[in-house]
Amino acid sequence: YCRRFAGFSSCFSPEGQAWVNGVRICLMQEILNSAVYNNNGTCQELLEFAYGSHPDCYVENGFCTDILLSLKNLDCLIDVLDDSDILTRLGIQQIYESAKRCTQETVDSFLSSVDDWIQSETGRTKEILTTLRDLLGGCETGLDLLFVLDSSGSIGSGNFVTMKNFVADVITHFVIRDNSTRVGLIRFTDTASILIPLGSINNTQQLTIAVNNIVYIGGGTRTDLALDLVPTAFINARVNEGIPRVVILLTDGQSNEPTLTAQAAPRVHDNIEVYSILVMSI
Repeated sequence: YCRRFAGFSSCFSPEGQAWVNGVRICLMQEILNSAVYNNNGTCQELLEFAYGSHPDCYVENGFCTDILLSLKNLDCLIDVLDDSDILTRLGIQQIYESAKRCTQETVDSFLSSVDDWIQSETGRTKEILTTLRDLLGGCETGLDLLFVLDSSGSIGSGNFVTMKNFVADVITHFVIRDNSTRVGLIRFTDTASILIPLGSINNTQQLTIAVNNIVYIGGGTRTDLALDLVPTAFINARVNEGIPRVVILLTDGQSNEPTLTAQAAPRVHDNIEVYSILVMSI
């Protein structure tokens, strides 16, 4: 991204170019000072850390005044984004997370101008501006979303990584914040435990890191214990606010206690949408 910013530097206004230079320095300093870099972290860990540092570096260098309130500079920033980040919503998430750090007065000023900007734009700029308007304007529909991951021996370590990648991909399609979509996660083998309490992490990048750090265990498959834990995991769900509760269960379906699992299943379906995804080795 440093190279991409350099390549698009002339697109920005003088204020935007100063912002680009400040952001490049900030991002490099953040990585060089990070434990991930100094402890020889993996490329994936460095990538996740870099994404997590973008919003703070953006805002510290004038994003709220020089980028968010300037159609020219915001359009240039969107051009800098890689197509893959647009498809996975990571690019939109970076802009949104930065905008959330601006004052409410700045956000209101953006919202008062953005409809005219949308009318004048086409393509992905128009799409991103529309999405950003809807998110900042409170039009995003939230969920209380709970993932339940089978970490038993029959799953295998390779499939468990695939499951974690699936979870990380799904959450990029939601706005993760306290008043929108909140995420929790249960892992189960011979026992079941809540590894990520619902709503305890309200940042997409940090949530992705937490998911990727979950360790595969092996052992038995007590699906019944995982299902029994769902009501506890949803103890702080926003039922009174009408927020849907959704469970996504990833398992190979080989429960060690099929009778107990069958008994637990109806209790989980009480006003909760449940999706079961069968994980198979190929």
